[in-house]
Amino acid sequence: MRTVTLIDYDMGNLRSLANALRAVDADVRIADHGDGLRDARHVILPGVGAFGASMHNLRERHLDHALRHHVDAGRPFLGICLGFQVLFERGTENGRHDGLGLFQGSVDRFDTTLHVPHVGWNVLDTTPHPLLDHLPPAAGPDPRPHVYFVHSYRPTDCNPDDVIATSDYDGPFVCAVARDNIVGTQFHPERSGTDGLRILSAFLDWNP
Repeated sequence: MRTVTLIDYDMGNLRSLANALRAVDADVRIADHGDGLRDARHVILPGVGAFGASMHNLRERHLDHALRHHVDAGRPFLGICLGFQVLFERGTENGRHDGLGLFQGSVDRFDTTLHVPHVGWNVLDTTPHPLLDHLPPAAGPDPRPHVYFVHSYRPTDCNPDDVIATSDYDGPFVCAVARDNIVGTQFHPERSGTDGLRILSAFLDWNP
C-alpha cells in the first residue's frame, strides 16, 4: 500500500482529502508538527483559509522548515488550494505576507467584475507533467479535464516555466505549477471526481 502524509495545521478539514486518498488505496498518516515529516516520503499540504494565518501556523509548528527540508531532500510534495498558494513568495490577503518562497510570484485577489470567490467546476489547459498526463478526454463537447475550484486569490507574476495548468475566470489564471519534486494545484483533486482521483493516484506513484 502506498503511504502519504497529510499536514494538519488547523487550516481546513482533512477528512475529504483523506477519504479520497484511501479510495485510491493509500495509507494516510497525519503530521501536525515538523517532526512528523522526518520519515515521510510523499507529503501533501492542503488548506482552506487565509494566507497570513496559514503561514503563522506553519511557523508555529516548525512545519515551514520541515517542509523545506523535505523538498531539499528531493521527496515528492503536493500543495492543494491554500497549500498551493503558500508555495509562492508572498500573499496579499489582509496585508502582505511572506510565503514559503518555493515558487516565484504573488498571490493576489481576482481582479474581475465576476463573482468572487470563484466556485465550481472549470476546465484545465495543461502541459505535460506526470500528475496530468493520464487524464482521459472528458465526455461532452469540451474534452479538457474538468476540476473543482473554491478560491478568491490566484498567483500572478509566475515563472512561465513552472506553470503546468491554467484555467479561465474572466481571463486565464495559473492553477497548477511544478518544478523538480514539487507540485501544487489551486483546484481540489479530492472534490474533482474521477479526474481528481487519478491525479492523487499519480502523485502517490510519482518518484521524481
